[in-house]
Amino acid sequence: MDRTATVTILILLLCAIAAQGVPIPGAEGRCKCIQTSLDVIHPKSIRNLKYFPSGSSCERAEIIVTLRNEKKVCVDPDAKWLQALITAMKGGKQHKSKN
Repeated sequence: MDRTATVTILILLLCAIAAQGVPIPGAEGRCKCIQTSLDVIHPKSIRNLKYFPSGSSCERAEIIVTLRNEKKVCVDPDAKWLQALITAMKGGKQHKSKN
């Protein structure tokens, strides 16, 4: 193999290594949610709640709520009702009963 071909192959390999895992500008990667719902979901309707932090596959954090009827809904992680629900689920805000 001549020197030009060797250098060309080496440059192509270095470009392939450098480009691996680099997100495409303007693309969101492989996010699970195309859009999020702003609707309030009653806590008794929720079967499961999954949190997916931002990372290399998606540049935004996502929360997917599975309802009792098995329907999955993407919700806005910054929604106030959701933050209150998460706090309540963690036991952070306990309501004191007045006697």
